[in-house]
Amino acid sequence: MRASWRAPLTVVTAMFGWLFLVFVLAALAAPNDPNVEVPIEVGKGVIVTPADGWYSASGVWDVGPDAISLQSSGVYVAFMVEDYGGTNDELLAEMLETLEPDFESFRVLPAAATTVAGDIPGLVALFSGASKEWGAENEIVVATHGGLGVIMLATGPAGQLSRMQADLDTMLDDLVLPR
Repeated sequence: MRASWRAPLTVVTAMFGWLFLVFVLAALAAPNDPNVEVPIEVGKGVIVTPADGWYSASGVWDVGPDAISLQSSGVYVAFMVEDYGGTNDELLAEMLETLEPDFESFRVLPAAATTVAGDIPGLVALFSGASKEWGAENEIVVATHGGLGVIMLATGPAGQLSRMQADLDTMLDDLVLPR
């Protein structure tokens, strides 16, 4: 008896056809998020570009004027700008003093130097404590430049903030400040 090549060829053709159809349907059904990587003005000429997958958290975290809030994977981040004539150290101390009453126990790790907007010096500090409003992991970044104070506050459940750190770093590095 002779083996026929038509049956296996038909099965292979059907498999590749089905695979092509699945790829086409997946491309058509993929969500088109109009806010992905669209720059957003925070205020006073400061612009942040959300990393892919981040979207507005304004319905959950109202951060007021000259500020925006974003969320992704359980992590919330706020970018704020205010008129400020002091140093990075002074702004960080003021912000931590403002945050401390929100925590029953407040612990801040020593601040480290960082940069925002590519080359503007800033400070970053991690803080934690027992709080109803804040997650288990929290980060604050401050930078002063040209009479402005720029603040980034991020909060998330244990383990999540560190997973999103690359996105936060990218948003800080891509930040646009008036020069």
